Amino acid sequence: MILQTSKCDFLIEDCGKNDGSVFVYSEQLDELQRLFGSSETEYSPRPDWKFRVSTCKQDLVHKLILIVKEVNYRDFNRVRYLSA
Repeated sequence: MILQTSKCDFLIEDCGKNDGSVFVYSEQLDELQRLFGSSETEYSPRPDWKFRVSTCKQDLVHKLILIVKEVNYRDFNRVRYLSA
């Protein structure tokens, strides 16, 4: 799943382990560290994403809540959504 914010994009994918952990990838090291400061950031083996962290799904949910709370809803164009 790709999550786009105003500051960067994140790719979220399963780690392939049975422990419920996921990888979160980004090109922006500072945003990964801001959101997942307690997780170790490493260089990604994927050529299209520079950095990644491994985190549990529960921690990811808390970070997603934080991202939603940061949304500035005044930036939404009401007319655009009414016509959709």
